[in-house]
Amino acid sequence: MTGFELIFIEIQDSQSNGFKLLRTIKQRFPEVKVVIVYHDLDAELAVSALRAGAEDILSSNATRQKVDACLTRLHTHDDNMINAEDISQRELSILPALTIIDKDISAPLREEELASACQFSSTYFSRLFHNIMGVTLKQYIIKKRLDLACGLLSSDQEKISAVALSAGFKDVSYFSRVFKKHIGCSPGEFRASRQKK
Repeated sequence: MTGFELIFIEIQDSQSNGFKLLRTIKQRFPEVKVVIVYHDLDAELAVSALRAGAEDILSSNATRQKVDACLTRLHTHDDNMINAEDISQRELSILPALTIIDKDISAPLREEELASACQFSSTYFSRLFHNIMGVTLKQYIIKKRLDLACGLLSSDQEKISAVALSAGFKDVSYFSRVFKKHIGCSPGEFRASRQKK
């Protein structure tokens, strides 16, 4: 997934298994936007949807205009085209850290320095980041580094150790373990599968 997907999950009621799916998606792919499609809306369902990380809720019999309005509200965009009016004040508060991560993903990224860039204490920054992004800072950085590693493995023939270093992993065996855990195969297997395609 690229992180710019928009997923619709149909949910019958507040006890639906769809909420488990929603939470799983948001944990693994925090940038993905999820809309809950409901049949009978009640306060419990609405609160559950928002707590689980849904960006919006939409009736199953919504008119074309309401669907278009929802899509307009949730329009995905390139990170390079961030408009301050499109993101909330809370998201703006961690934007300096997100910018540093995007520009220096291969550099050592210390929570204290990222918190300082946002003018927060480390403890407050850690809680705020998790609350806004839906994942911990460490999980977010690992995802961004793995995205870069996947791109490098797909596009060049550098040694795995060089790819690991370029993506910000200082230890190749740790990189291989993390890669296999999150991607489902080793870096070498990933590269081989891309070459076949």
